[in-house]
Amino acid sequence: MITREATIADWSKLETFFKIIYRNNHPLHSQVFWEWQYGDAKFGRSFISLNENEEIVGHVGANFQGGIAWIINVYLTEECRGKGILSRLYALARNYFPLGATAANEAGLGLYRNMRWIRYHDLVRYVKINPNCNDKSFDAVCSKIEIKLTPKYKIDNNELKHYFNQPSLKGIVLRDESAAVSQEIVGGLRIISFQNCKELEDQAWEIGYNWIDYITSWNDLQIKDLEKNNWVLDYKSVVPWRLNPVEENKFCDITFLSEEPLDKDFIVKRYFSDHGRIGSL
Repeated sequence: MITREATIADWSKLETFFKIIYRNNHPLHSQVFWEWQYGDAKFGRSFISLNENEEIVGHVGANFQGGIAWIINVYLTEECRGKGILSRLYALARNYFPLGATAANEAGLGLYRNMRWIRYHDLVRYVKINPNCNDKSFDAVCSKIEIKLTPKYKIDNNELKHYFNQPSLKGIVLRDESAAVSQEIVGGLRIISFQNCKELEDQAWEIGYNWIDYITSWNDLQIKDLEKNNWVLDYKSVVPWRLNPVEENKFCDITFLSEEPLDKDFIVKRYFSDHGRIGSL
């Protein structure tokens, strides 16, 4: 069994593998998306295991952000489970950065427990609905909007710039330099970074958004500003986390783990790992 880093020359094998393991129309069925996710070694890499027929039978992806290799898109077929293949694939990712993960499912959590990883408080998502919305029901708030102006687009952060290049994602930067993902089809603006909560809100409502949200680590001190301005944890709102397709009453349940201890001031950004893709696209 061979384990190695994948390249675009492996695309036909990767496509076959991804179409077996993932639902129809999954982003990784697209070569363009794969190249965005894994084609630039500054931002991510794809690691594969091949059997004697040179078929891919295992995959581990890593997203490089914040000095961490965020483990994503993990799958092993039956033939390579229990043979140490996963450890070898993780070792390839570890050659780049220390390992972390968000959005682990139950199977993933069991795996990380066995691997003795550290689990932190789940990520928290805060939401605020435009106070000018007379009807604050789910159907009204999460409806399609036409924004009233085009915010400026200027960004110097290379990690964020790469995130904004994600196929089908619409990234914007507001006049106060707040960064966000615009999702007009469901009426919302999904905040990545901000300096002044009140200024951010004023701009969002001026443009015409029905709601705004922000996902972050539990220890992010900016949460205090959100709470002072009457943002609420998402399960207290009508705006679900998963919006493509829209899943009413499905709120944020994003786990956060690392292989080694992280600095106490470490904050998980929306564009780290792939929970930004899950929640935004």
